[in-house]
Parts: sequence; C-alpha cells; structure tokens
Amino acid sequence: MLHGGEIYNSAEVRYDFSVNINPLGIPEGVLIRLRDSLPLLKQYPDRDCTELRQALEKFTGVPMGQILCGNGASELIEAAARGLGARSILLTAPSFSGYLHAAKACGAQVRYHILKREEDFALTDRYLEDLAEGPDLAILCSPANPVGNLIDSRLLVRIADICQRQGTWLLVDECFLGFLQDEKQLTMRRLLSPEAFLEREPEKPADDRIKQRLLVLDAFTKRFAMPGIRLGYLMAADSSVLETIHKQQAEWSVSLPAQIAGIAALEPENEEYLEKARSLVAQERERMAAALRSMGCRVFPGEANYIFFSCGTELYLPLLSRGILIRKCDNYKGLQEGDYRVAVLLPEENDILLQAMTEILQAATKPVGD
Repeated sequence: MLHGGEIYNSAEVRYDFSVNINPLGIPEGVLIRLRDSLPLLKQYPDRDCTELRQALEKFTGVPMGQILCGNGASELIEAAARGLGARSILLTAPSFSGYLHAAKACGAQVRYHILKREEDFALTDRYLEDLAEGPDLAILCSPANPVGNLIDSRLLVRIADICQRQGTWLLVDECFLGFLQDEKQLTMRRLLSPEAFLEREPEKPADDRIKQRLLVLDAFTKRFAMPGIRLGYLMAADSSVLETIHKQQAEWSVSLPAQIAGIAALEPENEEYLEKARSLVAQERERMAAALRSMGCRVFPGEANYIFFSCGTELYLPLLSRGILIRKCDNYKGLQEGDYRVAVLLPEENDILLQAMTEILQAATKPVGD
C-alpha cells in the first residue's frame, strides 16, 4: 500500500483510520451545492478557475494571480517538477510517496535527507548540509507526513532564504497545516504576500521579504474532507512561474464539480466548521496519544490530525479483521515494521480503535495456557 484509503481491495472496512481528513466530513453546504449543480455538468469547466481563485484569494490572502489550481495536490507536485525542469530533487525520508512518484515521472535524480528516529524524525540543521549540494528542487512538508511534526518556522524561513540565494526551488506542502490553531502565523504563504511582509518585518526591503523561489502547496482534500473531488492549489510570488507549471497540466484539469465544491467550501459560513474541527482534533489527538502510550506504544511528537507511533505487536491484520483499517508505514523509506499511523476521527470512532487495540495487545501478552 502506497497510500491510505485503499479500501477497494481490502476486506470490509467499517472504520478507516488510514486517511487523514477532517473528521467532521464534507461541509453540508458543499453537498447541497454539488447536488444543485448537476444540471451544469453539460458545460465545460472554466480552464482558468477564475471564480475559485477569487475565493482562494480571500481565503489565503494571496492574490489570485499567484494561485494555480489543479487536480489535487499530487498533480501539482508533478506539474511543478516538470515545469521547473528539476533534474535533481531533495526529499526527506520518511516522506509522502507522491513526491518520489513525481520525481520519477519527470526523470529527476532523487537525493534523500534521512530523518533520524532518535531525533523523533524532526528536521534539524543537518538538512542544510544536503541542501548545500544545490538540488534544483527541494520538497518539504509541514506538518510532515507520516510523522505529523512541524518544521521549526525559523529553520523553514532560513531554508527559504538559502534556496533563494543558491537558485533552488523550494516547495512546501502545507496540506495538513489547516488543522492547527496558529496556521496564519505558521504558513509560508505569508512570504508570498507583500502586505503580510510589511506587517511582520517593516525594517527589511521588500525584495528580501518576498521569496521568488518559494512554492506553497495546499488542497481541499484534508481540510474539507474531499479526497474524491481532487482539488488542490499551488501559490507562488511570480505568476509567470505558475503559467509555466500550468502548461504541464492537462486541459480542464479541474472539473466543474471540483470548482463548484471548492467555491462552496470557502464560504465564510464554514469558518465555524473549520474551527470546530481544529478544536476536536487537538482534544482527541491528546487523548488518543495518552491512551496509546498507556498501552506501551511509542508515540512520536506531532501536531497534525493523525498520530504516528511504533508498536512491537502486529496490529494491521488483527485490526483489519475487525473492520478497522490503519496505515502500515513500513513501506516508507526510513521506517520499519511496527510503525503505524492513525487518523484522528470522531470520539466514538476513536474509542472503537483504542478498545480494539487494547484487546489485541492484551491477547498478545497473555501467557500461553491462560
């Protein structure tokens, strides 16, 4: 399994903890708008996603001319690698397999910065040594997938500075950042907006504050629980860079239903929905992590809407036999057997997972003959 959500070839799955999406599900307003828009399917979609990008400008604070929409984050990663002519790409290990897929698709040489288990797989200053080799493109994710830890914001800005000076493109994947309360203070898209810079660092010249070599990636998949819609967006300081990347996409890359769903999701009325999800994830994440530790699992530090942990007992198949799917992580480069990732879902669903794990682990430690 290269991804979570592989429910089609599994046994009957009643609880899918392998995908990390908003536990509240798709906003009701989005479902209503999609249903009402069915007669519009006779139309071609807007190739420029004009109305969607206007809505994204209000939502992100980034001018619409600096936003490119695509058929999910995965399409945009590959289009960026191709459009930027990346011959060498620096990845971290472990990291999302989609980055490697994109690198292979464009024939780029892949270099790895290995994150260390003894450092909780955190990105440290060691990364700068590999970055100094001058890759064409470096891809980072914050919060990281699959561990869920944030990259220190000062280190991330330092990396962006180095990339700008040495001519390396930096793509920062922020698809999970929307589950954090302080997203606006952490997001790297603040380095793409002159207004944001003027507020934060008025003593610096504008050219130093805007990162021309920075790309920021986000999607509707996780934040609005819409993986089936396939809708992502890429932001950059220079619109001409996005035009180059856009040429790598298929025509009508973003379907009409996806554009309609995206516009509906960005309605101001859904801010309460997003705030409720952030609060729920924070509370449930802490509760689940404590429960996993009490079972003897090693829970790694993280802040995303999923938990990465290590357990000495086989969990994947026993849980699957109970209709519970979790993400087995031993196929990530740098990880090993016994590493798992579980999404934070609704409290009652989380209780079912924790109870099943308790029973499995107790049975595994029960003396033979008892």
